[in-house]
Amino acid sequence: MDTEALLAEMRALRDSVAGITDTALASRDGLIIAADTATIDPDNLAALAASALGVTQRMAAEAGHGTLREIVVSSAGGHIVTYPVGRRALLAVVGDPGLDLPRLFRESRAVLAVLDQLLTGAGSRPVAAE
Repeated sequence: MDTEALLAEMRALRDSVAGITDTALASRDGLIIAADTATIDPDNLAALAASALGVTQRMAAEAGHGTLREIVVSSAGGHIVTYPVGRRALLAVVGDPGLDLPRLFRESRAVLAVLDQLLTGAGSRPVAAE
């Protein structure tokens, strides 16, 4: 797994969306894979995001609303958005009160697809022998 490539995608998302302060990529069981955090403990963020993802996926299924796209938590101090990444991971995005949520929703789709490809190795090309 190319952790630097994962971090580069996470940083590119942060740079393209106003208000993102931290990001963490974790396994579905809450273990950190890569983190770009300044003030938040990435291990705690990963564990809590995994727990929330499990509960909200079940809630969406129970309501008959299909596949969960994201979880949005809005509070007085900002927002936390958690996305499933494929079947095995999640991305937690933390933002300040000015987080541009509509732009995040647009920009995140492509990033999630790339993160999933990097994690699974899908779409990677074999290196030609010299």
